Amino acid sequence: MLVGAVALAACHARGSAGGTSAGVSADAGASAGADASAGAGAGADADASADASATTSSLTPFGAPTAIPKYSCPVVLPGGGFRSFLSPADTKVAFVDGDDLLALVNRSPTGALPPSYAPRDLVDARDLSPRSAGECEARTCLRKEAATALHHLLDAMRLEGMQGRVESAFRGFGTQCWVFAGWASKAHAGFCEATTQSALPGHSQHQLGTTVDMFTSDWAAHGEVFRDGFGCTQGGKWLDDNAWKFGFVVSYPIDPDDRKEGSRCAVRWDHPVPIDPKTGYKNEPWHLRYLGESAASQFHAAWLASDPGSPGEITLEQWLRAMRGLAGDTELPVCDGCQCSACASMAADGERAPCGDAALQLDADGRVTAPAEEPALLDASATTESDAGAQGGGRTVVVEAKVHAPPHTPTQPPVAGDDGPAYGDGASFEALVPYPGTRPHRYADLPGAWRVAVEPLPSPHARWPWRASLAKPSLAATWNRANLVLPALAGDSVVRVRVTLPKGTSKLAVTLLRDGAEHGTRQIALDVR
Repeated sequence: MLVGAVALAACHARGSAGGTSAGVSADAGASAGADASAGAGAGADADASADASATTSSLTPFGAPTAIPKYSCPVVLPGGGFRSFLSPADTKVAFVDGDDLLALVNRSPTGALPPSYAPRDLVDARDLSPRSAGECEARTCLRKEAATALHHLLDAMRLEGMQGRVESAFRGFGTQCWVFAGWASKAHAGFCEATTQSALPGHSQHQLGTTVDMFTSDWAAHGEVFRDGFGCTQGGKWLDDNAWKFGFVVSYPIDPDDRKEGSRCAVRWDHPVPIDPKTGYKNEPWHLRYLGESAASQFHAAWLASDPGSPGEITLEQWLRAMRGLAGDTELPVCDGCQCSACASMAADGERAPCGDAALQLDADGRVTAPAEEPALLDASATTESDAGAQGGGRTVVVEAKVHAPPHTPTQPPVAGDDGPAYGDGASFEALVPYPGTRPHRYADLPGAWRVAVEPLPSPHARWPWRASLAKPSLAATWNRANLVLPALAGDSVVRVRVTLPKGTSKLAVTLLRDGAEHGTRQIALDVR
């Protein structure tokens, strides 16, 4: 069953935040959509016949940067000052070709669609009749190929005794502005909470015209649909197992670190569950994106090969990145004044920007820039913390590296927070448990990223086995669950790394490591035990 053309709750809504139900009637949607233009045009001039195997422009892995006209969205672009709003530099260019079925749309500055973009082959998802983007503000619309596939998926659900229910499909840029504003007004923590649950305008996969929020009528009959638990229902499990057969993929699964033991659909209760750093959002078992049957099948095969349930399990984001040759799991969200120590901006020094020196800085092609000067290792020391910290009887020591990092210095996990992680017996940067109850992660070197590196002397088999980020320690809980480029804490700071020493260790070497090269290496003498 197809219902509700315009969602009154955000695309990435969570029931716990108390959004308004998206299941409005078509007539109600028409009224709401008429007020939702936010100054953005609805036209598009790209070809609508994108093939599922299409790739983005060869100019950059993200796509060709294209200047976009100034647009109006008051909740994002205020008249003056900006506490929790975008920099002007991050609203002047878009990288995404929306007609590409494999477009990389996410929270990053490089993951935005132009305000003017709307597919030219939109149809009413009920009867497949052609519709304009304006008409689709009051209807449930998708691109024709996606809408046809949706009918096949709904037919298959009916054969299994389930009545599918679409709550939201295509949403234009202007409507997303209105949706985000509504969610921000209802979220407990306002704008900043809304950014983790609703896409900023231009950053929503719904604007592609290939994405639906899918539930079942049984689920909708018992309350507001955007609530926790749908993934563990018959409908949620069926979509997780079968949507790919019809060309659809669940974009935002539960991160393996956050799953209840033995379950794919339930979230663990013994540890706080922040956003999934690999997707930028919390779990949404209802959010389905159409790629085409061939591409969805290829993704499913790659997902199976990634060892589902392990830290290496890929999401759609990682698969699309791999196709573009991009290193790391994902890109950081655009800077909006929230979580400044984990965001990226295209604003140059001296330009208005909500996070200033705390952010990663991107160049005109969306690539992370190098800092104006190299970081420096100012001092290093080690203090014995325990003589019984390792199974082999080795000592646990805390290495303190005093570092100076210029603004916008790129670094990467693992982040050494006050509560860990610690390098125990046999652990290395290629096999480190980010926090209890999780499996070891691998933090392979990312191009251009700086890290503190520690090595016991005499050296074991591997060089520099213990590595730690220059980022703010509080980022550990969220960002150690992925491997990506982060901004270093600007200025002078101390990076503390807990390590368990192999027997016979007489010295420690400490350095700053980037692209395999050592910078400012120091040695620390230890008492031999």
